[in-house]
Amino acid sequence: MFAFPYLVEIEAIVVGAVIISIGLITARWAAARLLRRGATPSSIRGTRITISVVAVLIAATAVFIQIGPIGLVSGLTFSAIIGLAATLALQTTLGNIIAGFILLQDRMLRMNDTITISGVTGRVVQIGLVTVWLRLEDGSVASMSNSALLSGPMINRSAGDRLKGEY
Repeated sequence: MFAFPYLVEIEAIVVGAVIISIGLITARWAAARLLRRGATPSSIRGTRITISVVAVLIAATAVFIQIGPIGLVSGLTFSAIIGLAATLALQTTLGNIIAGFILLQDRMLRMNDTITISGVTGRVVQIGLVTVWLRLEDGSVASMSNSALLSGPMINRSAGDRLKGEY
């Protein structure tokens, strides 16, 4: 008789806990980095939630593959199909999120900067995961997608002093 009858289940739970822990640490690291870059609280919270949910889904898939009724190959095939469908459905949103991270990483855009993009000039009032909001001279608010800002040309009229000597 086998000494530990539930060893497979315990191993699956440990693997799931490790994956979730790595996801939570990554979410905390990303949030701290966004905070240092001047991102809004809503975009920081959205990033933490997204990374945490992805970690939980990966952990659930790993646990299900180890102890579930389907085999490894079937589980990987199923998760690949789900991942492909989600990626295709969220392609534009994911592109905007990645563009937002690039904009923050390059330090080209900060809160209260005055920018011009596609003939629209305004002051940055919110930097989100998907869009940047500008307050125009007449007081109205315009929303620009992060990928549109990244593809440019964007003129930042406020960054000259901040980036002096770097570019």
